[in-house]
Amino acid sequence: MALLVSGCDAIDLSELTQRDAMTRVRAEPPGEHCEFGGDAVLTGLDQDRDGELDDAEVTATEYVCDDAIPKVRTRSRAEPHGMNCALGGQAVESGLDRNANGQLDDAEVAIADFVCATSVSNVLLRVRPVAPGERCPQGGQVSHAGHDVNANGLLEEEEISQEVYACNEAAPVLSRVRALPAFAAPCDGDDGGGAAVEAGPDLDGDSALTTSEIAATDYACGLAAADLKLRQQAEPAGPNCPRGGTRVEAFEDRDDDGALDPAGFASTVYVCQATRVHDGSFVIADPADLVALEGVTHLRGTLTLSAPTLADASLPSLAVIQGSLTVKGNSSLRRLSLPALHFVGGDVAVRSNARLDALALGGASGAVLWVERSLFVEDNPMLPTLAGLAAVQPRDSIFLRANNAMVEPGPLPRVVVLQGSLVIKDNLRMDRTPFVNLARVHGDVRLTGNAGMPAPSGLEKLTRVDGTLELRENSALEVLHPLAGLGSVGELHLIGNPRLTDTSGFTRLSYAGRIFIQGNKDLVSAGNMPVLEQVTQDFNVRYNEKLQRVHRLPLLKSVSAVVAAGNPVLTSLEGFSQLTRLNTLESLGNAALMSLGDLTLLRELDFLSLQGNAALTGFGLPELARVSGAFVVVDNAKLPTCQATALLASVFQGDPVTGVNIGGNDDAATCP
Repeated sequence: MALLVSGCDAIDLSELTQRDAMTRVRAEPPGEHCEFGGDAVLTGLDQDRDGELDDAEVTATEYVCDDAIPKVRTRSRAEPHGMNCALGGQAVESGLDRNANGQLDDAEVAIADFVCATSVSNVLLRVRPVAPGERCPQGGQVSHAGHDVNANGLLEEEEISQEVYACNEAAPVLSRVRALPAFAAPCDGDDGGGAAVEAGPDLDGDSALTTSEIAATDYACGLAAADLKLRQQAEPAGPNCPRGGTRVEAFEDRDDDGALDPAGFASTVYVCQATRVHDGSFVIADPADLVALEGVTHLRGTLTLSAPTLADASLPSLAVIQGSLTVKGNSSLRRLSLPALHFVGGDVAVRSNARLDALALGGASGAVLWVERSLFVEDNPMLPTLAGLAAVQPRDSIFLRANNAMVEPGPLPRVVVLQGSLVIKDNLRMDRTPFVNLARVHGDVRLTGNAGMPAPSGLEKLTRVDGTLELRENSALEVLHPLAGLGSVGELHLIGNPRLTDTSGFTRLSYAGRIFIQGNKDLVSAGNMPVLEQVTQDFNVRYNEKLQRVHRLPLLKSVSAVVAAGNPVLTSLEGFSQLTRLNTLESLGNAALMSLGDLTLLRELDFLSLQGNAALTGFGLPELARVSGAFVVVDNAKLPTCQATALLASVFQGDPVTGVNIGGNDDAATCP
């Protein structure tokens, strides 16, 4: 050996014997070495010097094992009625049992789902919070609903038929005091009016409290708006507002010292931070759709309920519908309840619901339900009352038609003024109207075909109708006295009411654009309007087979036209005795009328037409001095022709060729 070394002094022995130690780490699956998995640390020499530790080079293995994975734990608790579950239910909370104590502690809760009770059997609702993000910038909730097809009490993914997002929208609270005019509801018993305290969230950010934003209202009758001051304070979470909100205090402060006057008025309303908004219109076509909408308080769109299988529809949290509400064609629906509703931006239409017998919209906490357009309640044959609409106040029109189970409709006290019309038609049993505070209608009022209505009761406070007031074909109508407060009407139509015997009852009517009375079979007298002064168009009585007289119009001095046609027993026009001028005087086919002598002061006419009056024997117009347009006297069998020609000669100032027609009268009679 020594000889070899001494003979090869250029050879380095380390190059022949040294190998580098290497380490390699690989994942270790759960198993024999690590129950919950981990890492295997492999060591050895790089025998082939390739810079890697090959499997054959491993000489030792050590294991670094993971700790046990925390188990997922769940727990449930009762969830009260509120924002998460409108009807209550169960909160199901889950998370990792990080301290391995075998239960889910409060700090370990990661997810909370709500399994909510529903008003519909076999329909499940699951509500899950939504974190702030693109879908809901301030967070909110998502509701999933569907039928429990496999009857296991769990809403599984494949059973979900409806998903609804309801996003939180916190907003500053606005408040105001608004003056109420005299006799306006609910201060209709106070001739001084009052003040309304209104508050709500500024959802559109315009710093103005709009009708749709009003969430809380109270009233101070007999006080002027200037007598009240407002103060806002934060309201902590509690019985008044489950999630907190704003307390708005109103107090009487006539001396402006910033404090409540001794024995003064004080009130508090609450605006709770509970607004959850769904963007877009929504159609309820089956029970799952209804259940999914239960967490929404504001709907930015229209709501349509058309679900043939739904028997009971309740949305206890829905407060605002920015579009219209339509409930139509629900053949099984018995009850509809939206108690929190206080604003609808379009129409409310409840139509053709064959079995509906309970209807309640709004009214929670005494708030008004503002309807920006019209209210339609039509063709609901089993609906007995409108008492559940007592909070409704439409801006435009109201239509009540063919609700044949309705007898006493119940008062609608919030309806004071209508910008549009009121139509009550074909309600076979309704015996009165529900509009006990209605004072003015800018459009028409039409009561037609209401077979059980003996009088227009409920309209005692009506003072003005700018359009037409029409009572037509009401087979039980006998008296008109509930209209005693009416002072002005665009047109008055009394048509085809077979039991009406006279038109008395209009004791304060001073102005009418037109009066038209036709086809009232038992009508004996027309008129009885003691303060009527002006009719700008015609006073027209036609085809009333028992009408004997038009009388008791002592102040009537201005009428454009008097027309009487086809009244076979009419003998007196005494009611027109104060008239001195008419555009038109027309008597057609009044078989018993013998004379026009009741118009004793009439001096001037544009158009005179007397035709087919079988008993007419004379004109009886001693003051008549001028007829300027047309003179028509035809087919009056007992009227001497010589009287007609003599009157023509003395008063007619028109075109004798085109303006005169005399014929078919008594040519044989002589004149003095």
